[in-house]
Amino acid sequence: MKIKLIAIAALMAAAGSAHALSAAAIDAARTAGTLKEIRLTGSSAYRLAIAGHIQTICQTGTIDVFFSAANLIATGDGAGSGVRAYSCTLAKALGSYPIGTNVLIHKRDSGGSIVGVANVATNDATTLMMKVSAASCSASSAFTNITTATSTCSQTEAVAPDAGFSDLEPQILNQVPNLIDNVLGNPGSGSKLPVDISTLTVQPYWQAIFGVAVNLKAYRALQAAQGLNTALDDDANRPSLSKNWIRTALTGNVDTSAAGLQGWGLVLGTGGNGKTVNICRRDPGSGTQAATQAFFLQNPCNSAYNLSAVRQAGSLKPAPDANTGGVLVIENSSTGDVLNCLGAADDNASTAYAFGVFSHENVETGKKWRYVRVDGALPNRFIPGTVPSGAVNGSYDFVAEGTMQWNTAKLALPANAALLAALQDIATNSNTPDAIRSLPVTGSANSPEGVMASPLVWSNIQAQWTLLDATNQQPYASRQLHSLQNNGVSNSCSIKTTF
Repeated sequence: MKIKLIAIAALMAAAGSAHALSAAAIDAARTAGTLKEIRLTGSSAYRLAIAGHIQTICQTGTIDVFFSAANLIATGDGAGSGVRAYSCTLAKALGSYPIGTNVLIHKRDSGGSIVGVANVATNDATTLMMKVSAASCSASSAFTNITTATSTCSQTEAVAPDAGFSDLEPQILNQVPNLIDNVLGNPGSGSKLPVDISTLTVQPYWQAIFGVAVNLKAYRALQAAQGLNTALDDDANRPSLSKNWIRTALTGNVDTSAAGLQGWGLVLGTGGNGKTVNICRRDPGSGTQAATQAFFLQNPCNSAYNLSAVRQAGSLKPAPDANTGGVLVIENSSTGDVLNCLGAADDNASTAYAFGVFSHENVETGKKWRYVRVDGALPNRFIPGTVPSGAVNGSYDFVAEGTMQWNTAKLALPANAALLAALQDIATNSNTPDAIRSLPVTGSANSPEGVMASPLVWSNIQAQWTLLDATNQQPYASRQLHSLQNNGVSNSCSIKTTF
């Protein structure tokens, strides 16, 4: 009883501080038995949108944001790029957790979507998550937004995830070329063989819009080569790369010698000859990389086509280079690291050119990279006009249909009934057109541009897309979907159609 009273007193004291649900307050709430903790893994393409949704269910002034210290979970992660957590007092009920409940929601991006599939399917209790406690975390600032840490944490704990996210359905992530390996580019991760995914309850989730981006120097060179204004960053002056050029580069099948008009030379002229094609890509297990392989290479969807993305040799990530020629692959364990890779290419003193792929929720303003068009199509979610275009109507179709899943047997336990209700609440209520419209925009960090509501979701609200509110709902409701579904979720290897 004495320990409990001390814990409650500490919690009350912490609640009045600048960090309304800080690490110390979390320790106290755990001891008092009032903290509800949810551990999520998988898709880094959703990292900012998930954080944004958490903000929309939290009481203002109660949010704390925890970033992992550098290299905490996976080799190469910068601070916060692979693991984050968010604490607050609920402003809205989350399942059966009522308003006023203290929650701590973890999100591990590192390792990508496969960790949101395999580790959840096997209820893997060795999954490393960031430990949020006063002993692990050092406060750094008051809350400003979901992309800025209020504390940085240095310790990990091994625990089974409660649920996971995947950019594509689990069946795609559970086969070559999307299985994690321990040989190339993912040191220390361990091997993930195909697992029994029949253990999963799988729900359709957001459609993620992916963009191809190049570092800023490459972007300016492309603008100049295509006769665009290099002083402007508007869509009218956004250059394009062809799907075929991207496909060829991804397979490493280019001649970048000074005499070979391929690689950067093909799109920049002789000024690109001899320049290394740096590819800042994700490693196997990433949903972003799986979506890239399926979209550009039809792998693993078409065995006859059978194109494979070139891999990184060795266990350490090289730095982007400029003039050694050929294709240089830099594999990264999170979206944050891909962004850092493009920045490193731009910092190269000899003018290196690089491209990479990540979700469109990442905002380019003030950054050392820019999105490009693909075959002339703008990578925007919604483009107003007499006939609205963009990703919502399939004019831009580099879109992956994601899932949220949890271990059926684990969540069927009576002791986990409240946790199951909270997860079902997230799966149901965070991915409607209205919920996506409500996601916060955080300066130059993130926006709702990266996700759309799948027809598998919004058609359950309104029978037809035309009945959705044209101003507030249609711009966030996708009209593209693969024609066949697996048990209520998308089959990414079927033909994509537009409603």
